[in-house]
Amino acid sequence: MAHRRCLHSALLHATALISLKKSPPLSIVKALTSKPNPVITTSNLEPSWFIPWSYVRHFSSRKSDDSENEAEMEESSDGEGESDEMASDMARDYSPEEKEAEAAAIGYKVVGPLQRSDRVFKDYEPVFAVVQIGSHQFKVSNGDSIFTERLKFCEVNDKLILNKVLLLGSPTQTIIGRPILPDAAVHAVVEEHALDAKVIIFKKKRRKNYRRTKGHRQELTKLRITDIQGIEKPEIKTDGKPLKAAVKKPEKIAATA
Repeated sequence: MAHRRCLHSALLHATALISLKKSPPLSIVKALTSKPNPVITTSNLEPSWFIPWSYVRHFSSRKSDDSENEAEMEESSDGEGESDEMASDMARDYSPEEKEAEAAAIGYKVVGPLQRSDRVFKDYEPVFAVVQIGSHQFKVSNGDSIFTERLKFCEVNDKLILNKVLLLGSPTQTIIGRPILPDAAVHAVVEEHALDAKVIIFKKKRRKNYRRTKGHRQELTKLRITDIQGIEKPEIKTDGKPLKAAVKKPEKIAATA
């Protein structure tokens, strides 16, 4: 350390002399520019077993803590890799055939945007259907709205056809698919893309000083069911008179003599 301080002070004096534009004696220049003695260099002062660490090491009293830290680093790297893959999938350009095939695998088909002249919304009909979108099943009727996971390749006010129909029902008949009904279809319109309520994910390992808190909001798509096809729809009989609720008449009890 003493030799290092002497060398530092000599360099400071040399820079001061150069700034004043005074040529120092040749003896001083030779002393400053002479090579340091290899015996007293700082690199030789360090022991031979010393290896500088390229990363921060957290010391612990047990080997299990080191293994857990390594596992946490691997988990974080895996999570980053998955997020990068999802981002690359969203940024990738799909051909029309690929879009149609992936949408059909999920259970829908994009028809096109909704026009002002379209009259897709109808009155209520006593018919229901069970449709599958992705890995979820929904029981729907005409005019219902449902929330599904975010559907790709469709925008707000697009018309969809849900072609994975598992069951159709009405007051007069029921049709069950094996597993789906090929001639049935459920028409819907995309109303909005939204986010679900935040869910808190908290992880803790006791006595390990390990706590992680994350939040997640699932992306959703809101669909409005407009029509159900593939089953006979019974006619609704509407009379001019409103329906009256049945009123119980008081029972007459014969008086005993």
